[in-house]
Amino acid sequence: MRSRATKREKGSHHTNEEQILLQSAKIASSKAIRTSAALGLTVKIIRDGKIISINPDKSEVVLRTLDKHEVDTSRFKKGMILERK
Repeated sequence: MRSRATKREKGSHHTNEEQILLQSAKIASSKAIRTSAALGLTVKIIRDGKIISINPDKSEVVLRTLDKHEVDTSRFKKGMILERK
């Protein structure tokens, strides 16, 4: 009898459905960026922990730097429930 477990490719940790979803998101975002550029709209992206506004003339303006909080994991125990405030 064949196993129902999904086989994973070497070096890949995503299932086939995840691969399809990732590829669809990549295509959709690419089309949205091209359409925005064609319409002369500004696009906002996150790169290297910064929110960047890309203007139609390809100039970039850093709007804000995102804070990266360090998390102390030494007090975590298996089964704990975490809540974000």
